[in-house]
Amino acid sequence: MTHLRGKAGLVTKLGVLPVVCSLALSPLNGCASAPLDSDNGSEEQVGSLGVNLEVASGVSLDTVAYTIAGNGFKKDGTIDVSGAPTISGTIGGIPAGSGYTLTLTATSTDGKTTFSGSAKFDVTAGKTSSVTIRLKGTSATGNGSVAVNGSLNVAPVVDEVTITPSSVNVGSSISLRSVARDPDESPAALTYYWSTTGGVISDPIVPNATLTSDRPGTFTVKLTVSDGEFTATSSTTVTFVDDEGGGGAGGGNGTAQPNVLLIIADDWGAESTSFYPELVGNSGAVPVPSVESLANNGLVFDNAWSTPACSMTRSTIVTGQYGYRTGVTSVGAVLPTDTVTVFDRLNQGSPDYAHAFFGKYHLGGGLFDPLAGGTFAGAPSILQHARDLGIKAFQGILGGAVVDYYSWNIFDINGPAKPTTTFATTALTDLAIDFIQDQKDKRPGKPWFLYQAYNAPHAANGGNSPYQVPPPYLHSVDLSAVGNPAPGTSATNIPVYKANIQSLDTEIGRLLAEVDLENTVVIFVGDNGTPSVVKDEGSRIRGSKGSAYEGGVRVPFVVAGAGVTRRGREDDLVQTNDIYATVLSLAGVEADNVSSSYSIEPLLTDETATTGRTHSFTETSNGTSNRRYAIRDKRYKLVSNLGVRELYDLVADPLETTDLLASAPHAAVRASLLAEIDALNADARPGYFP
Repeated sequence: MTHLRGKAGLVTKLGVLPVVCSLALSPLNGCASAPLDSDNGSEEQVGSLGVNLEVASGVSLDTVAYTIAGNGFKKDGTIDVSGAPTISGTIGGIPAGSGYTLTLTATSTDGKTTFSGSAKFDVTAGKTSSVTIRLKGTSATGNGSVAVNGSLNVAPVVDEVTITPSSVNVGSSISLRSVARDPDESPAALTYYWSTTGGVISDPIVPNATLTSDRPGTFTVKLTVSDGEFTATSSTTVTFVDDEGGGGAGGGNGTAQPNVLLIIADDWGAESTSFYPELVGNSGAVPVPSVESLANNGLVFDNAWSTPACSMTRSTIVTGQYGYRTGVTSVGAVLPTDTVTVFDRLNQGSPDYAHAFFGKYHLGGGLFDPLAGGTFAGAPSILQHARDLGIKAFQGILGGAVVDYYSWNIFDINGPAKPTTTFATTALTDLAIDFIQDQKDKRPGKPWFLYQAYNAPHAANGGNSPYQVPPPYLHSVDLSAVGNPAPGTSATNIPVYKANIQSLDTEIGRLLAEVDLENTVVIFVGDNGTPSVVKDEGSRIRGSKGSAYEGGVRVPFVVAGAGVTRRGREDDLVQTNDIYATVLSLAGVEADNVSSSYSIEPLLTDETATTGRTHSFTETSNGTSNRRYAIRDKRYKLVSNLGVRELYDLVADPLETTDLLASAPHAAVRASLLAEIDALNADARPGYFP
C-alpha cells in the first residue's frame, strides 16, 4: 500500500494552532502593487518599515498582503512578488509609537498553500529597531523606522508512505517505509515518528520501521515528520489477522439492556492493586479477593487513566468531557448544572433504566462532611445541584470526605439527613444492596444503573491524612508493626491504608453477592493515584495523587459480567471519560458528540476491536493557574508542570526518568503530541494551556 501526499499533506506548527506555514521577513527595499512610500508627515513625526521577503526554492507567490495596526492607526496593502525570488519595499507613514502589529499573508500560485505571520514592533526616531516575525521588538521611543528580520520557512512534505503488506497474520511483521523532504532544509534536519493504536513499532523515530502485533485487529498507523518548527503527517490503517481463524472471544451472554454497576474506589492507585504486580512496592500488594475474582472473570485494562484528583475524575465520568470544557479542573469545583450528564441522557433516551447514586458526590462543592448530627451549611444547594444534574435518587456524602468513618450523616436527595455510626464503607454497601433488592422486588426484569462511589480508602477529615483503622472483621492486615491501633483510631501509615483497601474489598464482595452477573455489567475503577503519604516505597511508578505523572493518574480498571466474554488483559488506552459513553452504549443510548468519551463496549467481546481513542489526556489546575496536564499515545507521553514541558517514552522508560523534550531525534514525537494539545486548545477556555 503506497500513499502519495505531495503539498496537500497535513502540516502543523509546533505549539500553535494548525497552519500551513508562517512567514518571516528580512530588511531590504523593493517594489509593490501600490506605492509603499507615501508619507503622511515629516521625518521627525513618522517612521517607516523596511520589508524584505526571500522566497525559498520551489515556492511561488503572487502577492503578499500586509496590515499594520496599532495606536489608532491602520494601513493595508499588497506587495507584488510574482516571479521574484527576492523582493523588498518600504512601508511609510507610520506615526511614532510602540506596540504596532505587522501581519502578512500570502498564497502560493497553485492556490494550495497559505502563508501567514505577524510581529510586534515600535517606531523609533533616528534608529532602526529590529524584530522577528512572531516575536516582540525592542521597546523604544521617538520617531524612526523598523526592520523585520527572518526568512521564509517552508514546511516538510511527505511524498510517500508505503505499508507492506497492509494485512498479515498475527506474529508476522509489516514494513513501514516513507519518503519525505524539506524544500528549504531548515531550521533543522527532518525527524520522524511512527505511532500506532495497536501493536509494537520496532524503532518509531526512523524513516523506515517494522510493526508487529501479538493480537488481531485493525490499527491506525500515523507518520509525523518535523523540521523542528513545522510538521507534516500521513496516516493509514493496517490489519493483523488471527491465522487460526479466531478474532474476538465471540458474542455475549448478556441481555439486550443489562444492569450496570459502577464501583468507584477513592484514592486507590494502580500500584496499590494486586493485579498490577509490576507496579507494587516493597511490602507487596494487599490481597483483595473480591476485586481479584472480578478481574479473573473479566477484562483488566493496563493503560487506564483518571485525572490527578477526585472532583475532576467524577466530572469526567458523569459528563464524558475534559475539565477544560466543564470548568472542573480542581478539587471541589462545581460542575455547571447546564452540563449534560449520563443521568440526563438515561432519563431522556432510556427511561426504562432506573438509576441511583450512593456515596461520595463531590460535584457541587463543599469540603468534608460533619460528624453525625452536625450541620452542613451548603447541603440544600448541593442536593439541589444533584437534582439539576438529572439524578433521581442520591444518598451519601456531599463533600470530599467524612470527618469520621464511624460518625457521619447520610444526606438524601429525597428526604432529611440521617445521622449514623455505621462504618461508612458498610453503610454505603447497605444502601446499594437495598436498591438492588428493591429493583428485584418492584421492577423484575427491568434494567438499572447504580453509581456506587465509595469514599474508601480515602483519609478521614479531608486532605490526605489521617486514616482511620477499620473494624477488624473487615480485614486481615497485620497492624502489629504500627502498634495494633484500635478501630476508629486515626493513624496515617501504609498498613492502615491497606486495611482500608481490604475492608472496601470485603464490602464489595458482599455487594457482588447480591448481583446477578448474567445480566449485570460491573465496572470497577479508581478515581486517582495513591496519596504520597501512603505510597509504598519501591513502587515502580512515578508520582502520586495530584501529579500528572503515572502515579497520579494510572488507576485500576476492570470490567466483568453480562456479555463480557473476554478474559485477561487489554492494553488499549482508556480513561474515566469513557465510562460515560460505555454506560450509554450498554443502555442502548447513543453518546452525544460534545463529549470526549469512547465506549469500551466493543472491547468486551472482541480482541480485534478498538474504541477509536488514540490519545489520553489528563489535567488539574486552580482555575487557569497552577496547571498540570499530560497527554499520551500508546508509547510517548508529554507532561506539562506549571508551563514546563517534559517528554517520556513509556515503553523504554516507564518510570519517566529521562526527559526527551530537547532530544533532536524526538522532534517529530514532540510535534505529534503538541499538535494534539493544539487541537484541545482550540476548544479550551483562555489560559488553560499556558
